[in-house]
Amino acid sequence: MSARKAPNLNNYFSGAKQSQQLSAAEEEIQRLKAEIEELRNSGSAELEAQLKALREQLQSRAEVVSISLEQIQPNPEQPRQTFLPESISSMSRSLSKDGQLEPIILVERGDLVLFDGERRWRSAKNLGWQSLQAVIIPEPTALHRKALLTSLHREDLNPLDKAEAIVRELADNTGIDAVDIPRLLSTAVRRLNKQGRMSQVVELMSAAEAEQKQGLASLGLDEQEQAILWLLLDLQLNPASIDANIFPMLSLAIDLKAAIRESGLFGVHALALQKLSAKNLKSSEQKAKSIRVKTTQRVLAEKLSASKTRKLVKEVITAQVASQPTPPRQVKQISKATATLSELSGEMFDQAEPSQLLELKELLTQKLAQIDEILKPH
Repeated sequence: MSARKAPNLNNYFSGAKQSQQLSAAEEEIQRLKAEIEELRNSGSAELEAQLKALREQLQSRAEVVSISLEQIQPNPEQPRQTFLPESISSMSRSLSKDGQLEPIILVERGDLVLFDGERRWRSAKNLGWQSLQAVIIPEPTALHRKALLTSLHREDLNPLDKAEAIVRELADNTGIDAVDIPRLLSTAVRRLNKQGRMSQVVELMSAAEAEQKQGLASLGLDEQEQAILWLLLDLQLNPASIDANIFPMLSLAIDLKAAIRESGLFGVHALALQKLSAKNLKSSEQKAKSIRVKTTQRVLAEKLSASKTRKLVKEVITAQVASQPTPPRQVKQISKATATLSELSGEMFDQAEPSQLLELKELLTQKLAQIDEILKPH
């Protein structure tokens, strides 16, 4: 299997012409984004030194200018949608103490749109700054993909933001409806696991593009499944891991999504708290939400581990179910009779003897008369 080679970033600009324009270098820079993040994910010891050299060469080729904060717009295609208050506060302290150490990167799109540096921009606004140092580049093609690649493997990108960004990227490149993508991936992964072939997909992660496509074509996947799995491999993502750990974030309750984005709730904790549903609690949706929010607040306040959160959820469910009044035996019988009647179909009536139908009709007439008498206002 031919593996992808890690780039030496210092070599990319050694023969470049000196210019005050980024247009010639931009394509090379953006092509490196995926490789840079792959190196970061693998923990390469040489990465930071190469990144530093790349930044220095980038700044030497492009004009660093002072841009008013009011001219800068956030990137609507930014994969990161969560900026926790403590994260902004931390960056604000850094800016106050050390100043702006690196320019932000802006894209020309009518307005000046952030490509890299939104946390610094938000922090500068909080500090009351009027401007930031910036490098302006022409808008790259596939802006969302490039923004995704710069964020995807960072540990501080929460799984909800990651799930939404990945689904958007897959939908944009396959034409498949975003709502169908998690289901299609789950179906493919379950089938491949059952066949014992999922390991073959994982092995393709480090393969060259042609080998990836050839390998997927041999697994009996339909066209949509194959497109989804190939794009995940192209993003250096394990499809089984995305199915098990990332895409479940999309079906979380609204209050749990808010807790992830506003309070820093971890994804694994959110999945445990998701079990506090109306069905499991045997309660109304409103009551379940109230219990879930209260329990979430406790998890955050006490900084519970994932295992302790799961234990707490079990205790809450047990206590809530135990507190429900046990219905009288008569109520259970009525529920059982109602369920039995609902199972009677037109086909069953067609096959019944006339005498049976007459007997059933007489019985139902008697019971309906009794019900009407009870329900009659007094």
